[in-house]
Amino acid sequence: MRTCIKILLLLLIPALGMAQQSHLDSLKKHLRAAHTDSARYVTLFALAYDYNETNRDSSLYYINLSLSIAKNNRQLLDEARALDGKGYILNAFGKFPESLECYQQGLKLAEDPASENKIWYHDNNKNFSPHELRIFILASLHHDMGHLMGATNNTDQLIIEYRETKKLAAEIGADNLLGLVNMNLGHTYLKLNRLDSALIMEQNAERIFKQSGFKKYLGSVYNNIGNIYLKKGNNVLGVQYLRAAINTSIEQKNLADVAYGYIDITNHYLKVKQQDSSLFYARKILESLNTMGNKRYMDEAYTYLYQSYKLAGKTDSAYKYQGLALTVKDSIYKAQVKSLTDFQKLSFNTQLKVQALEKEKEASQTRTRTVLLLISICVFMLLAGIFYRNNLKEKKAKNLLQDKNKVIEQTLDHLKNTQTQLIQSEKMASLGELTAGVAHEIQNPLNFVNNFSEVSMELVDEMELELREGDKEEAISIAADIKQNLEKIIHHGKRADGIVKGMLQHSRSTSNTKEATDINKLADEYLRLAFHGLRAKDKSFNAELITTFAPSLPQINVVPQDIGRVLLNLFTNAFYSVHQKQKTAQPAYAPTVELSTGIVGNMVTIKVKDNGLGIPDNIKDKIMQPFFTTKPTGEGTGLGLSLSYDIVVKGHGGKIDIDSKEGEYTEFMITIPI
Repeated sequence: MRTCIKILLLLLIPALGMAQQSHLDSLKKHLRAAHTDSARYVTLFALAYDYNETNRDSSLYYINLSLSIAKNNRQLLDEARALDGKGYILNAFGKFPESLECYQQGLKLAEDPASENKIWYHDNNKNFSPHELRIFILASLHHDMGHLMGATNNTDQLIIEYRETKKLAAEIGADNLLGLVNMNLGHTYLKLNRLDSALIMEQNAERIFKQSGFKKYLGSVYNNIGNIYLKKGNNVLGVQYLRAAINTSIEQKNLADVAYGYIDITNHYLKVKQQDSSLFYARKILESLNTMGNKRYMDEAYTYLYQSYKLAGKTDSAYKYQGLALTVKDSIYKAQVKSLTDFQKLSFNTQLKVQALEKEKEASQTRTRTVLLLISICVFMLLAGIFYRNNLKEKKAKNLLQDKNKVIEQTLDHLKNTQTQLIQSEKMASLGELTAGVAHEIQNPLNFVNNFSEVSMELVDEMELELREGDKEEAISIAADIKQNLEKIIHHGKRADGIVKGMLQHSRSTSNTKEATDINKLADEYLRLAFHGLRAKDKSFNAELITTFAPSLPQINVVPQDIGRVLLNLFTNAFYSVHQKQKTAQPAYAPTVELSTGIVGNMVTIKVKDNGLGIPDNIKDKIMQPFFTTKPTGEGTGLGLSLSYDIVVKGHGGKIDIDSKEGEYTEFMITIPI
C-alpha cells in the first residue's frame, strides 16, 4: 500500500505541474493581449498569486510590475494589495525589514477611507462594496503582518495581528480569509502546545475551506491536524493526515505546502526509525525545494537527508549531506541574524519617529527659555551694577538711596528665582533625555493589556456556551486559556506601572528621603535610557556599551532619583563626547562608553568612562562650577555637573573624581559611603 502511494505521488506531480503551466500560459497570453493598465494590473497580480507558492522569484517579479502600474495610476487600494503580496514573498525569503516596510506602507494606504474608490481589482468570488473591499485588504495586511511577527519570534504580537484579522474578516464575511486566520491561529496554538485549542481552530478552517471551495491551503490544515494528533500520541491518525496534506497540496498545486508536508512526515519517520520512508520523503523535500527555487529551508532538507542516511547505515552519504547542511545553515544563520537586526532597528525607529519629532520641539523650546533666562540674568546684573554705582555717587540723597536699595533687593530676589528656575530647567532637560528612552516602552504593555483583555472576553463567551452545552472539559480548557491571558495582563500591567512609577520618581521634586537601592540596577537602567535618548535625536549614532558590575555589591541608602540624575548627566555627557569625536575621527574609531561598579573599603564606587574628546587640563578645575559648559550655545546650561557635585558631595557625603586625557578619554568616579 505504501509503495502504491509513493508511485501515485510521483505520477501526480508532473501531471499537476502541466495543468498549472497551462493555466499560467493562459494568463501570460491575456497579459500580452491587455491594452489597458487596469487589465495589465489584474493579470500581473493573478500571475503573482499563482506563483507565490511554487516559484517565488517569478511571483516577486510579477508583483513588482503590478505595484509599479498601481503607483503610476494612483490606484491606492491596488497599490496596498500589491504591497501586501510583495511583503508576503519578502517574508518567505527571510527579508524581514523589507517585508515590514511593505506592510506599513500598505496599512497606511488601506486605513485611509479616501482610497475606497481607487481600485481596479475585485475578487470574483465575493461582490464586495468599495468599503468592504478596503476592509478586506486591511484584514489581509494584518494577517500577513502576523506571519512576519511569527517569523521574527514576536508571538504575542502575532496573536494580536491574527485576532484583528479575524474581527475584520468576520465584519465583511470574508470566508477565505477567516479560514486562513483560523488555520494560522491553530498553527500558533500548536507551537504553544495548546493542542485542544489548535485542533478546534484547524477544524474550523477545514469546514470554512470546504464550504467556500477555497482549497489552496487545505493541505496546510491537514498538515497541522496531523502534527496535533502526533503530539497527542495518535501516530496512525497523525500519519493519515500528513499523507492527506501532501496529496491535497499536490492537487492544489501548492508546492510550498507540499514541501512542508514532506518535512513533517520525514521528521516523524525519523523519530520512529523507519529508514526507508524517512529517506524517501527526505529526497522529496530536496526535490520540491529545488523545483520552487526556495533556498530558505535547504538546510533542513540536507539535515533530514543526513539523518536518514545515517539511520540507514550509509555513512558516506550521511557525512556528505551533513557537510552541506552545516554550510547552508551557516549562511542562512548569518543572513537571518542581519535581517532580524535590521528588522528590530526598523521597528524601533518606526515607533520613535513621532516621539522624536515631539521631543525635538520640546527641546527647542527649552533651549529658547534657557537663553532668555540667561539674558535676563545679564540684564539684571547690569542693572544691579548701575544702581550700586549710582548709590555710591549719591550718598547724600537718602531718599533716592533707599529707593535704589529696594530695587537692588528686588533684583537679587529675582536672580534667586531665576536661578531656581534654571535648576528646575536642568532637571526637566534630564527628564527629556529619559523620555525618548522609555516612552516607546509604555505603549507596548498597554496594547498587550487591551488586546488580551478583549481575547479573554471572547473566551469567557465561549466558556459560557460550552458550559450551557455541558462540555465541561472544553470549558476547563478555555478557562486555562483565560488564566494564561490574565497572567499576561498582570505581567504587562506591572511592566507599564513600573515604567510610569520610574518616570514620576525621576520628575518629582526630591524629598531627600534615602532608601536602600541596588546601584547596579539603577546605573544600568539610566545607561540604557541615556543611550536611547541620544539615539532619538540622531538615529545614525551608535556606540558600544560595556558594563562591569560588582556581583556582591550591597544595597546602599541613597536618594534614588537624585543619584539617577547624577548618572544621567554623566552618561549624557559621555555619549555627547564620543558622538562629537566620531564626526571628525577616522572610520576605524569605535565610540565606547564603559560603566563599572565596585567596593573600596567601606565605599561603593561607580565609574563612567568614554573614549571621546577628553577634557583639557586648563579647564578641569572649572567644569564643576555653575554655568560653565564646553557645549555650543543652546546645547547646555552648565548646571549638570554642578548639580551632580552638590548631590554626591553635599547630599550623600561622597566625592567625584575626574581622570582625563585630552583627545583620548574621560573617566568620572563617584564614591559613596556604604
